[in-house]
Amino acid sequence: MTSPAATTPKAGPAAGSDAVVEPSPFQNPRFTVFAAGNAINNIGEAMYATALPLLAYRLTGSLAIMTLLAAAVPVGMLIAPSLGWVADRWGPRALVVPGLLLQAAAALIMNLILHAGTPTPASLFVCALLVAIGAAAYRTGWMTGVPGMFPDCPVRARGTLNSLFFAATLIGPVIFSLCLPFMGYEGLLWLNLATFFAPIAVWAMGVHPPRVRQGAAGAGHNWKLSQGWKAIVADRRILDMLIVQVVLAVTCGAGFQALVIYSLGHTWHLSDRSASTVITVMNACMLAGNLLVAQRKRIRPWIALTLGMTACSLALLLLAVPWWPLFVTAIALGALGQGAVLSTVVMMRVKYLPGPVLGRASGLMWLITGGAALLSPALTPVLTEAVGAQGTFLVLGLGACSALVYLRRGRKEWVRPSVPTATEPNA
Repeated sequence: MTSPAATTPKAGPAAGSDAVVEPSPFQNPRFTVFAAGNAINNIGEAMYATALPLLAYRLTGSLAIMTLLAAAVPVGMLIAPSLGWVADRWGPRALVVPGLLLQAAAALIMNLILHAGTPTPASLFVCALLVAIGAAAYRTGWMTGVPGMFPDCPVRARGTLNSLFFAATLIGPVIFSLCLPFMGYEGLLWLNLATFFAPIAVWAMGVHPPRVRQGAAGAGHNWKLSQGWKAIVADRRILDMLIVQVVLAVTCGAGFQALVIYSLGHTWHLSDRSASTVITVMNACMLAGNLLVAQRKRIRPWIALTLGMTACSLALLLLAVPWWPLFVTAIALGALGQGAVLSTVVMMRVKYLPGPVLGRASGLMWLITGGAALLSPALTPVLTEAVGAQGTFLVLGLGACSALVYLRRGRKEWVRPSVPTATEPNA
């Protein structure tokens, strides 16, 4: 069997170390066009994620229905390894447009059902699940296609697109709030449907992953899903990032966010509007942390991971102190650290994972981190019942510190020279 090719050639003087030196992706006009289409789609997704649960509650008044619809996204991610296999076997082009069309078709059916006034929990869940599966296919396609589309700056291109995603999580809810009074829920869902066609228009303009030459790329390759896992465990740096992300998902995931919101109302007696402002600040700090890593010309991933997890661990420990100024400072610090860690993880996958297994390895990592994210809302209420909110923050902080210990032990692996490999041929 032939040895796996690298995702991209190593650029600049950082070729033999963990540092990344690449030009800004915005120097490439093709990237600007692609980023615009991707950002429009992300903003639509953020509006949809805000509107659908609120509409479900308005129609049914049931928290169970809201939870059921929210479960569509993690359920859809269960097929991530299979989507990664498709991307490796037939190229990212096999997923991008089909995923967008599946999203659009499912969203259209959902909108027609709502317009007819006959929605049922089952029909809404099926539509939401199909939208989630289409979104997963689209994301897998473009994420694995970034190295081929922007070979001069694949790592920074991936990081910048991740920054735009975080920006969309801020912009989408704002657009929802401004447009809801005169467009209504259905109008916003129709607007979301239109955003699926922005990336399709970008594709039609010729900005899309290159076609893989099947004869060259497929010769001698092992297409088993297990090859993705072997690539993960073969490089200590990839395994380190996976473990750090799992720890982050458990300690700072959905359960932590719910506990923060609970504390804002129960402990600090903030109004809903004031609590919403604090959450917006937290999201803005997460974007800032992302930008601090993604927009640096020279990126040192081990340092970024260590500083990011230090900020998260310290923030969790400070949240256990019952002092309001420190509580707000800790929220901002923790969000800054999360943004830095998540930006580093998504960028370094592009640098360190071999190109022929990028899809399968990424799919398996999404599955593992998604499972860890589900532990957060299960673990946090149990801890809160046992030791209270402040005790829970303390326990989560100690858990986050374990990632720092692990990173410290593996420091030498991050400074070893990278093995030069050839770029996978594309047409």
